[in-house]
Amino acid sequence: MNKLSRLFLRRLERIARREAQRNAHLNGLLSLKIVEVGGHVLRRYSPAFETASLSGDHDRDVAWVRRNFGGYLLPPPQQSDIVTTEGKSPTSFLPSLYRLGQVTASDHVAAIDHKRRAYAVGLVGRAGKAPLISNIVAALVLARAIENGRVPLARIVRAAAMSAPVVALHGPIVGFEQAMRRLIETPGFVPGGALSGIDGEYVYDDGTFAGPEGAGRTYIQFLGHSIARIAGATLRRRLVNATTRDYPVVAISEKAEAIPSDIAIAADIGLAAGRLDYPFLSAMVEAMHGANGITALEQWSTAYDAHYLTIDDVVLAFRPGRCASQVIAVLASLTERNRVAAREDDDDDDEPASKGAGKSSKSKQDAKSSEKSSSGKDSGGGWKRDKLSGAEVIQPEPWGPGENDRPSLVVETLAGYGKAKTWALDLKADLADHRAGALAWSDMSTKLLLHGPPGTGKTTFARALCNSLQIPLVVTSVSTWLQGGHLNDVIDRMSKTFVEARAMAPAILFIDEIDGIGKRQPAEREYADYWNTIVNKALELLDGAVKSEGLIIVGATNRPQEIDDALKRSGRLETHIEIPLPDIATLTEIFAHHLGDDLASLVDGKASDETKADEVGSEAAGMSADEAEAPNIQADRDSDEHTLRDAREGAAT
Repeated sequence: MNKLSRLFLRRLERIARREAQRNAHLNGLLSLKIVEVGGHVLRRYSPAFETASLSGDHDRDVAWVRRNFGGYLLPPPQQSDIVTTEGKSPTSFLPSLYRLGQVTASDHVAAIDHKRRAYAVGLVGRAGKAPLISNIVAALVLARAIENGRVPLARIVRAAAMSAPVVALHGPIVGFEQAMRRLIETPGFVPGGALSGIDGEYVYDDGTFAGPEGAGRTYIQFLGHSIARIAGATLRRRLVNATTRDYPVVAISEKAEAIPSDIAIAADIGLAAGRLDYPFLSAMVEAMHGANGITALEQWSTAYDAHYLTIDDVVLAFRPGRCASQVIAVLASLTERNRVAAREDDDDDDEPASKGAGKSSKSKQDAKSSEKSSSGKDSGGGWKRDKLSGAEVIQPEPWGPGENDRPSLVVETLAGYGKAKTWALDLKADLADHRAGALAWSDMSTKLLLHGPPGTGKTTFARALCNSLQIPLVVTSVSTWLQGGHLNDVIDRMSKTFVEARAMAPAILFIDEIDGIGKRQPAEREYADYWNTIVNKALELLDGAVKSEGLIIVGATNRPQEIDDALKRSGRLETHIEIPLPDIATLTEIFAHHLGDDLASLVDGKASDETKADEVGSEAAGMSADEAEAPNIQADRDSDEHTLRDAREGAAT
């Protein structure tokens, strides 16, 4: 990361800390004193809460402030929404704050050391909201644009601080316009005061610009999607009227040709950003995960071209709580998806036009262009945005430092899986050898067909395999593919599923209900072309998966006999393992696994019950033989009397 990028990121962090401290003051968490130092008016904050609980461990203390005072770091509600109680100050509602009537300001200052007060105020600033991911992305893009333009930063700062500068920014990145707009309107980032924009397209009077009152400096903005609707003399009049009234003018576009020549010529600042690339990803990972996160970029293959990424893609990938390796895996998947979409778009554009089209051909092209724009397929980035495959991506649960500190679901602890468990453990050993360079991927058994009755745990096996191998799991099903209905949609979902799985390799692709693909049908059958095309596409994808390293395919079905034989041949789903219903011994292991520590108490309870039963048996054994036989003798006598009585009654009759 270069010096300018670090400067911009530190500025965003200071803005976030300052915002948190100001909110804390408005909510009564910090007290404020205005001081003058060297002719500069400064804010001096002091903590209005008890600092004795601070341990000196920065991370632990930040967590403590967030846990106890997180609500006070947010903007306060509007005055009309505040319910006040007469006789109580706002700080009286804070459980751990000093009561203003009990401790004076001088006592407070004397009681707390200056360094401790400064430390507590710093904790409040760092416990607030972090800078927006979109602002971090835009700041890094802007820093690289300034560096590539070879314009001294001091000159750009002087121009930005002018009363009415004209600025032109363009960069071939999808989402560039909105990201830059959010960045320059962030209070404190641009010198000269906060900016509040007015869209140049919606200025009704060319001679009057009524900006919002109390919202900072007003500037006129021209974004790429609206510049084309204002041209010629109208644009020139609005530009001149804005500058004569000391309104800054900012034009931002994803395409350089969209910047009007009047603005480009008059621009005090003109910057051109490049596409996203590997150095940008490196700077972004370092900014979000530190120097230790750079090692995660080893997962980034040279086959991935980062210029296919959009700003929205980067924002979606760098989510809070994700580690660097997970972020890189998501970015790789999005890059591959966008690359495939761009290739398909190029194929569509290369189709030859029909003969004799003439003027109507141009109209169709214009209609096609407008259709792409209205459907959200952005033309500025050179590729079209499309739907995902519908597959779910599951990241593995991490293993702990100890041997027994393992995830709750792993293959090693599964019961009743027999050959499937053996196959998985062998695959784990082979994967370790492959990563060490001792085993080629083609020599590994990486394709499996699981079959068995419903409820035998085929999906559970896939999740356990994900945790044992510590690689992502991509879960899909044939029913998910068939949701598209139309044949082209089904084929597209199937292809995208394999593309997304390959982008995260090494990964597991789990295809449930794979029997839904069916078998190839005779030509005379109804809808034979539909189903035969799907089967042929599945065969093609599985063949391609065989040639791609890092992809483990597991298919699951309840009806293996309904799957086309070609899908089960060598090179495709060649390993077939049945998971039967569990027997008594397997059920015992399953119960023991799920009961865990509760099993010991149950065993102890059963042992005590058996002891009581033995004692009762011992007492019965101590009875005399006559006492034991007495009930039986009496029963025999009763039986004989009933028999004699029945015989007499029969004879009398």
